[in-house]
Amino acid sequence: MIDFHAHILPGADHGSDGLETSLRQLALAEEAGVDTIVATPHFYPQSDSFSEFLRRRERTASELINRYSGPIRILLGAEVHMCVGLDHLPGIEELCVSGTGVILSELTFHGYAGNMGETFDRMQDDGLIPILAHVDRYDPNVIENYFSLGVQGQVNADALVRHFGRKHLLNWIDDGWVVALGSDIHMTNVGYGPYRKARAVLGGRADRLDEETAKLLQGARALADG
Repeated sequence: MIDFHAHILPGADHGSDGLETSLRQLALAEEAGVDTIVATPHFYPQSDSFSEFLRRRERTASELINRYSGPIRILLGAEVHMCVGLDHLPGIEELCVSGTGVILSELTFHGYAGNMGETFDRMQDDGLIPILAHVDRYDPNVIENYFSLGVQGQVNADALVRHFGRKHLLNWIDDGWVVALGSDIHMTNVGYGPYRKARAVLGGRADRLDEETAKLLQGARALADG
């Protein structure tokens, strides 16, 4: 069971306020049956220093892996706020899930900005694999425009628990456009309850979704691997 989108690095962003919170998040993930989790701290290229983000991510990831001794395989990535021209960022590959070309890409609130499609095209031409974060948050017509460009998506567990909008999310999974499930966990108040419920809603689709996600993550390097 794979959680493709989680904010579990201690102090890397507002997802965890410290090491004890991160360890509790991982304990909750274990209880839910998660065996692989992608740590995706927020990166905002419009306001963050790229070098400082990488240093903060490395420091907080090291802090976590030095204390966590459980069974979950932790992969290091980022949730990258998309902007036009992001493909020109030197070192952009360091924002991908470690060992892969997969980059979790967060759209603006409205989901559309200028020539974003061209940015995604260039990213794909450069060998990157952008995956749209929490596609459930946006106008389906906008998301389907990105799907038409070959960009795939990730869905948040809590969206599958709600009845409203669930049908088109399930259709996107069946059609192969949504290829990953994420808890998008922040702190511990909600925990993994929605993730468990979402997998129950998905039924047999849950295992198929894990298979698609595993294909994306082939070659990924876990934190424990150094």
